[in-house]
Amino acid sequence: MEDLLKREVKEEAGLEIEGQMQYVNSMAFVRPDETPVVFIKFAAKYKSGEVKPEPGSFTDFAWVNAEEVKNYPCIKGIPEKIEKTIAIFSNLKTRYRVNTHRT
Repeated sequence: MEDLLKREVKEEAGLEIEGQMQYVNSMAFVRPDETPVVFIKFAAKYKSGEVKPEPGSFTDFAWVNAEEVKNYPCIKGIPEKIEKTIAIFSNLKTRYRVNTHRT
């Protein structure tokens, strides 16, 4: 699972992550086109790379802390998940990527 997540982060965002990933939460829902989705969130340590959103995916990003994320129009619950992630990695940098626009 960790190798898959590392590949996806590299392909979709241009970033490398390292170390053991930490489970944050998950949810299941059905998209408006009736496609079922299982959404699983993990926190990981940034290793290297410049953010390069995958074409046709996100168009913008910001590195934010738990307070700064509140200034962005996020999906409900994202600010709390950022805060939880920061708590998980409290001894690391407290700036995480948040996608702000979707095409």
